[in-house]
Order: sequence, then structure tokens, then C-alpha cells
Amino acid sequence: MPTAPHVPARQVLQALAYDTVPARYYQPTYRILAEALAPATGALLDVGCGPGWLSIHAGAGKPQLDVIGIDTNPAMVARAERNKGSRLNVTFRELDARHVVYPDQTFDVAVALQSAHHWAEPAAVLAEVHRVMVGGGAFYIYEADSDATEVPAGWVERRGPWPPDAFVLRAWRRFGMGQAAWDALKAQVVASPFRGGEDGRHGPFRRLVLTRP
Repeated sequence: MPTAPHVPARQVLQALAYDTVPARYYQPTYRILAEALAPATGALLDVGCGPGWLSIHAGAGKPQLDVIGIDTNPAMVARAERNKGSRLNVTFRELDARHVVYPDQTFDVAVALQSAHHWAEPAAVLAEVHRVMVGGGAFYIYEADSDATEVPAGWVERRGPWPPDAFVLRAWRRFGMGQAAWDALKAQVVASPFRGGEDGRHGPFRRLVLTRP
């Protein structure tokens, strides 16, 4: 899909690089998380959807589930639109997570996979996601553990020796969260309307599960 001329070349290259390298070897991760998180019906919000693969897997085979993926990078949204093909229950929009522009209590589930480390204003994102969640809805925040020393089996798709663990771990150190950053995020959660959260792990990821009362 052609990208609009006004999109900065840096964003176009970033989207292309992510979709052709990590997004390809993370396909098992997207499938595992989609199976664990996506309900059969209702609405799911994917915060920082990138090239859209988590949203696409979440909506697969679930015609009664509406999936909305949002990202601030228009080139990522364009890649996601191309990747989704003819799926009618998956929609991608160029939106800032601080201003989701959907009505109050729209979404049953929300997920942020590897996007929280990009949030310039975590408090604003948490407040906005809380606003658009239904009562009892869950918001899952996943970040790769930058302190990890191994890649768990089954989460990364290998083609022969590629990608080697060292390559994946180096990316996690650069784009994941260590304990200090994770603790800072948890402090933002405590001060947010969510008021707390379940802190744990899922595969190679640190995970917070926040529930709107």
C-alpha cells in the first residue's frame, strides 16, 4: 500500500524494518498472546499496534469480535492495513493513545505489546485507556525483559539458525524494560484510575494486568 507523501522517510523505514524482521520472527508470540487475551465477542483495543499482527491474530476466526489497532506512526498503520487483507472485523487507525477518540466504555479488552516504553506521558495513556474500558475490562501491558539471558522456546520463529538468541536478546536490552523502568511504570499505574494491577510474567515478557472496577 503506498504511503502518503507527507509521511517522514524515517517512519517509513522504521515500519518496513520492523515488519520485515522482528514482526516476522515474533509470529508465534502474536498467536500465543492473541489466544490468551482475545475474547470471542466484544471489542479489543491494541495500543501501539505497529504492523498489526497481534490485532490480526486476535480477530482471526472471531467475526463477532471488533479489533481496533492504533498507532501514531502512519507508515505502521499503512503496513497494518496491507497485512490484514480482507478481514472485516479488524480496523487500524492513526491515533495517539492519549486521545483514543472512542466513547467511554467501548472496549472489553486492551493490550499494549512493546509500546509502553514509547509512552511520553504514561499517566495520560493509562487514564485514556481506563476511560474507554468497560467495567471489569482488562488492560494487558507487555514489555520484553531487558534483563533476560535466554529466549524461551516457542515464542520466536526460527528459520535455520536465524534469529540467534544473541540477536533477540540484544533487541530486548535496547527496546525492553529492566526492573527500574518497570517499577517506574508500576508507580504510574498505582497513581492512575486503575489503582494497582497484577504484576507477573508471560513467556519472555513482563506483564501487568489492570482491571477497571
